[in-house]
Amino acid sequence: MAETTFETLSGDMLEARLADHDTLLVTFVADWCEPCAILLPRLARALERQPTPLAAYQVEVDAAPELARKYGVRGMPTLILFVDGDLVATRVGALDDDQLRQLLDSARER
Repeated sequence: MAETTFETLSGDMLEARLADHDTLLVTFVADWCEPCAILLPRLARALERQPTPLAAYQVEVDAAPELARKYGVRGMPTLILFVDGDLVATRVGALDDDQLRQLLDSARER
């Protein structure tokens, strides 16, 4: 099975994607972040198991520090769930499968 990759967004792109999607998951990562390297494949598998597709993107904090500041990202990885353009949930760290499922399930419940 091919591994899912996430489109990397800049500030302007994130605003456009928020306008394009009712529900959006953004993961703030860095190349040097070991927990990020653990989380991304786990997140890809969790998204593939979702009954309803969920738009998911990543932001490289070193390339877009203004976005990290805007959303209060202090640790990585940071996952932020947006619904109707509003930030509704934030999780920090290399979440395990159950934690990811709970976050993704909360997106469907809104």
